[in-house]
Amino acid sequence: MNMERSENKTKSFRDLVVWQKAHAFVVNIFQHAKTFSDGPETLVGELLCESATAISTNIVGGYKKKDRDEKLLFLYTAQEALEECRYYIVLGADINLLDTFTADELENSLGEVSYLLNSYVKSIQRRKEEEKADN
Repeated sequence: MNMERSENKTKSFRDLVVWQKAHAFVVNIFQHAKTFSDGPETLVGELLCESATAISTNIVGGYKKKDRDEKLLFLYTAQEALEECRYYIVLGADINLLDTFTADELENSLGEVSYLLNSYVKSIQRRKEEEKADN
């Protein structure tokens, strides 16, 4: 599935499957983070929510960019936020904020977002190369 071409037919970032999955992940993260107790755990929850949200917001930020390099910059930032989020899930599990089942569930969901985001980036990079070759 070529996500870049799909984007050309979309009316909103909400139509992007990668954003839909990322947004669902963010909502799930917020549901789990609100159960964290006060203290240092609150900070981990805030960082987890912030990094998860940054995945979606950077997909949105790049959505309307016509320049492929600008679009890719936002998507690379989304990938960085995704890896930060992956770390906070590991940290949350290691300090017993998340049980093993929940951490695995979140990691699997994040893996799906990662796959879609990487595919989206590759599609845009491929289109950029095709465009360069045509000129």
